[in-house]
Amino acid sequence: MDTHTAAKVIDAILDHFGRRAFEVVGYDGSTPYQVLVSTILSQQTTERNSRRASERLFAECSCPAEIYEMDQGKLEELIFCSGYYRQKARNIKAVTKTIVEDYDGEVPDDPDELMKLPSVGKKTAACVMRYGFGKPSVIVDTHINRVSQRLGISDSRKPEVTQKAIEDTVPQDRWDNMDFAFITLGRTYCRPSSPDCCGCPVSQYCRFCRDSERHNRFGF
Repeated sequence: MDTHTAAKVIDAILDHFGRRAFEVVGYDGSTPYQVLVSTILSQQTTERNSRRASERLFAECSCPAEIYEMDQGKLEELIFCSGYYRQKARNIKAVTKTIVEDYDGEVPDDPDELMKLPSVGKKTAACVMRYGFGKPSVIVDTHINRVSQRLGISDSRKPEVTQKAIEDTVPQDRWDNMDFAFITLGRTYCRPSSPDCCGCPVSQYCRFCRDSERHNRFGF
């Protein structure tokens, strides 16, 4: 898919949903540190549970120094509803310890530096850069990865490959819109199983849809 078509696809999805309030996309927190912690809490759980855990935690303590001093058991209690709370508490403690002791309590605003922190990979770093520092960054979650593959933007299931394909294909000033568009499309029409290709507003651009029609028509 070329850049012009990618922009048309994003516009078509936004127009289909009326450019109204899309389902919430993003991560809780008013500081880069809070965004970082909320991405850890969002792993392997629902958005509702991760938000509840973030709200409970940030109401009690909101900065690295406070969580650095917090008892492990208390932290586990506050984030219990996020699931895998013991592992997440260990990860939050580890990343907080590094930020406090090695970065003077400040979250680095460079993706390479962020990925030196414990438990921080490309997606988490991208989330912090986007939602914590307001810098352009491509975030690849399961919906964005799946939609990008089916549309033909990416030829790989690997998030890091899809991230590079999006960076090369989608104009940087459309990355925010792409997040809302692809995540909403993935939650409604472009589901993991039984996708609704007939109702999808961008089926005419979709490689997956074309391949499915060819298979149904010719058997290959």
